[in-house]
Amino acid sequence: MGTTIQPVTHVSMPKRAPKKRWRQWVTGYSMILPNFIGFFIFMLIPIIATIGLGFTEWDLVNDPRWVGLANYKHLFKDRIFWLSFKKTIWFTLINVPVQSFLALLIAVLLNRKLKALNLFRTLFIIPWVCMSVAVGLTWTWLFNTQFGYINHVLTSLGLERIGWLTSDKLALYAVIFVNIWQYLGWHIILLLAGLQIVPQELYEAATVDGANNWMKFWKITIPMISPFFFFDLVVNMIMTLQIFDLPFAMTNGGPGNATRVFNLYLYQKGFSFLLMGEACSMGVVLFVLIMVATFLVFKFLGSRVNYEM
Repeated sequence: MGTTIQPVTHVSMPKRAPKKRWRQWVTGYSMILPNFIGFFIFMLIPIIATIGLGFTEWDLVNDPRWVGLANYKHLFKDRIFWLSFKKTIWFTLINVPVQSFLALLIAVLLNRKLKALNLFRTLFIIPWVCMSVAVGLTWTWLFNTQFGYINHVLTSLGLERIGWLTSDKLALYAVIFVNIWQYLGWHIILLLAGLQIVPQELYEAATVDGANNWMKFWKITIPMISPFFFFDLVVNMIMTLQIFDLPFAMTNGGPGNATRVFNLYLYQKGFSFLLMGEACSMGVVLFVLIMVATFLVFKFLGSRVNYEM
C-alpha cells in the first residue's frame, strides 16, 4: 500500500510585533543620545555660530553687527594674517614628516625583543601625557639665553650662547623641536600597535627566500602597516595645522612674528584685540584649509594604502 506524500508548505516567520520593534528603536537611540547631545551642544552649535559670527563685527561686549564679507576682505589684506598662514604651513611641512617617520623608525626598533621594553615605551609616552603649557614653560627655561641648561652646556664646551627663543631665525624651529619631542610617543604607540599585528610567518618566509632586513622592511612592514601610517599622517597634519599651545606658552608669537602661527593669531584677534568677528572668519578659513589639505592627502596618498591584511 503506497504512502501519500504531503506537499511541503512554506512556513512563514511570524512578523515582529510593532511594539517590540519600537522598543528596540528607543533602546538603540537612547544609547547614542548622550554622544549626540554632546556633539550637538559642543560641536555643531559652535560651528554654526562661528560661521555666522564671521559675517559680523563683535567685540564681546556689544551686540554683533552684520558686516557681510568685510571681515574676510580685511583678513586677506592683513600682512600678519598671511604671515601666520605661511608659518603654520611651514610648521606642518617640517613637523609632520619628521615626527611620523621618526616615530616609525623608533617603533620598528621597539618592536624587537629588547630588554626593558616597557621602560622605553613609558619614557616615550610621558611627554605626551604632560600638559602642553607645562612642557612649553619647562623648555622655555631650558632654552633661556642666560640661565638655560642648554646654553650652560654650550658655554662649558667653550661655545657661545645661542638665543634659541630670542632669534627670529631659530625660535620657530625650537618650538617645532619641542612639539616633535612632546607628541612623538603618541605616534610611536600607534605605529607599534600596527607592527605587532603583522604576521611573523611573512618574515620567516622572506628569510627562507633570502630577503635581508631592508627588503623585509619595504616589502612586508611598510605595506602591512600602511593603513596605520596613513592614519598617523592625516591626524598629525590636522593637529599640527591647529597648533596653538606650545607657541603660546613658549614665545607668545615672538620674537616679533617669528612664531605667530595661525591659531595663535586667531586667539589674539578674538581675545586680545576683541575682534571676534575676524577671529571667527579666521576659524572658517582654518576649517577650509584643513579640509583641502586632507582631501589632497587622500587623493595623492590614499590610493597607495594597502587595506588587505
